[in-house]
Amino acid sequence: MTRERARWLGVVEGYYGPPLPQAARLDLIRWMGDHGFTCYGYAPKDDPYHRARWREPYPADRMDEFAAMLATGREAGVEVALVVSPGLDWRDGDEEALAAKLVTFRDLGARVLGVAWDDVPAGGAELGHAHGHAVAVAAGAVGDGVDWITCPTDYSGMGVTPYLRAYVDALPPGAEVMWCGPGIVSPHVSEAEIREFTSELGRPVLFAENFPVNDGAMAGVLHLGPYPRRDPGIVEHSTGVFCNLMSLPIASRIGLGVAARWWQDPHGDRERHWREVIDEVPGLLPLARASRSWVGAVGVDDELAAWVDAALAGDVGALRAYLFAGCRDGVPPGLAAEVEPWLEQWDRETQAMQYAINLIELRPAKPAEIAFAVGELWRRARFREQQLFGIRWAAYPVTVRTANGFDVRPDAVVEGDNLTDVLCRAAIDGVSSRG
Repeated sequence: MTRERARWLGVVEGYYGPPLPQAARLDLIRWMGDHGFTCYGYAPKDDPYHRARWREPYPADRMDEFAAMLATGREAGVEVALVVSPGLDWRDGDEEALAAKLVTFRDLGARVLGVAWDDVPAGGAELGHAHGHAVAVAAGAVGDGVDWITCPTDYSGMGVTPYLRAYVDALPPGAEVMWCGPGIVSPHVSEAEIREFTSELGRPVLFAENFPVNDGAMAGVLHLGPYPRRDPGIVEHSTGVFCNLMSLPIASRIGLGVAARWWQDPHGDRERHWREVIDEVPGLLPLARASRSWVGAVGVDDELAAWVDAALAGDVGALRAYLFAGCRDGVPPGLAAEVEPWLEQWDRETQAMQYAINLIELRPAKPAEIAFAVGELWRRARFREQQLFGIRWAAYPVTVRTANGFDVRPDAVVEGDNLTDVLCRAAIDGVSSRG
């Protein structure tokens, strides 16, 4: 059924929200080919023919789009995996419909197919067997020469559930099983955790990385920072990785780029990898410094934070120069258009900080008109969805499995002050350091 293949270094279009425009998707596939990626998975949750109306065949124009994706992928050296997500309303007897849909993808020339059962109601061993058996039936109908990627309903957490045991036992030989780590979003994954899980499962997993994706309650955070902290040992216990991208295909290349560097060099320096990727994009560094935040690292660039500390102590030169220079010069137009809401937020945040610097320089006096201006500009910046200079509020799907399913961990909600809050509050209060 399967072919001998190298490790996966993949990207999945698997977020909640409108699927990518076709032209942007093809551009991303070409970029992937230039950066060592091996597979692009098409699995957008809000494509109705992928999930909500999965039994219905794709219209002819959509099949033409898939053909163009496959052709572009072949030219770029990137396999395109076409995926169906039938779990929302799966019924006994649906195996034939699933197989028929996947056969149409094979006939189009797809050499990697997928079935995703994620984010549907959970169940026990009976459901696990049904899901795994459905993949086996589809694989039998499709025949040889195809690789299979699957995502079970229990795709994160520690410990092999009865569902997952039955699922794996029913799968066809060689089919990949995705796993996200201890949580749907895992701030850190240790070698001990993946070793324990794969030992109990009896096989390696295909690591499903929910980074740099930013859908749902984390949509305000632009993930332009380094790759999350992962122990190098996860490489040994996995068959590769698929990274879930943002709905911003150009901005996603930062997160995908640092992920590729890490998986190709897991013992390398994460900060060096990040700077190498940022340096490939003209003009991006100022915005990237303000957009490093993620659930496992909610702050900003260390040098930027140090400039704020220096400003609070009276040395405003470095911070003022950074803010005054802005973040738009030289940024490629396509990227600038994608991240325009964050560029506008940059303008709000930095205007408030610049007025705060002016107020700091007037110490010990605090003229009311300038203090009031700081307060108003700070207010305008504070109550916006887009997060810069640290996270004020975001909720990540950081979970832990319990006897009753999944519970959200306390560190899922990221809430606090960003650097604008720190600087403006200190300027108005007359505080001289961050304490």
